[in-house]
Amino acid sequence: MTGRQSLRLLGLITGMVLSGCAYGLDFIPEEKDSPRSSWPVTQEILRSLQEREAAVTSLQAVLDLTVRRRETQEYRQEVVAIERPDLIRLESIGWGGFTSLVVASDGRRLIAHALLENIFIEGSATPDNVAAITGLRVAPAHLVRLLLGLPPLSVRMEKTELYGPDDDHAYLLRGQESPFTQRLWLSDDDLSLLRGELYDGTSLRLRFRYSPAGHGLRMLFLEEPFKQLTVEVSYRSYNVNPDLPRELFRIPQPAQGARVVNLDAGLAPLLRFP
Repeated sequence: MTGRQSLRLLGLITGMVLSGCAYGLDFIPEEKDSPRSSWPVTQEILRSLQEREAAVTSLQAVLDLTVRRRETQEYRQEVVAIERPDLIRLESIGWGGFTSLVVASDGRRLIAHALLENIFIEGSATPDNVAAITGLRVAPAHLVRLLLGLPPLSVRMEKTELYGPDDDHAYLLRGQESPFTQRLWLSDDDLSLLRGELYDGTSLRLRFRYSPAGHGLRMLFLEEPFKQLTVEVSYRSYNVNPDLPRELFRIPQPAQGARVVNLDAGLAPLLRFP
């Protein structure tokens, strides 16, 4: 999918969030002057958001990444294939266009294979293990959804609250999916997803926001505040809702002679992506 049609579609999917609403949940209190949206308005907004999300399930793209960690900065190019709910494959492109690193998850297992060094890292697809490789403490499903322009958590009717709009013309949507909580800010104009925060309990794990990048494209910014890590993601090319072969997400066995690092055994990885 290319041209104006695909640009419009990508602009659409990066403004999507899921539906749901409920009252009386155990959230961190908002500011006292934050108005709760009425139940009819909440239902209408969440129904519209749910219809939008149903339009996107998978993505194949070439991404340009700018990674900033404290005082260092690095540029990378990645080929990504993702499919909801939690299938993901990332390939780092090195000099000469050769693949230097493969990261893949089938939702249950996670691997990272550095081809040149022949280092094979494996473990359960937990947020802790994802953090050991990427620096971002999220589950594969969180990352898949963010790259599709969706919030990291599903928003369910019984575990969501809606506030606003506020003086910045944005609605605040909050939802839970144990042990995580998310706060999302949506434009009151077209309900596009502007920015958000992901918490593990009461600890802030991730900030993210979307920003226009010309021709209807939107850039994704990820920030891990504790480790002072930020990742800027721009879409060089993409194909929305492709039919992706299952082999892309199959977890391979370590190559012969590979140095194997088992994350579940508490071993530290010898490389880091991004």
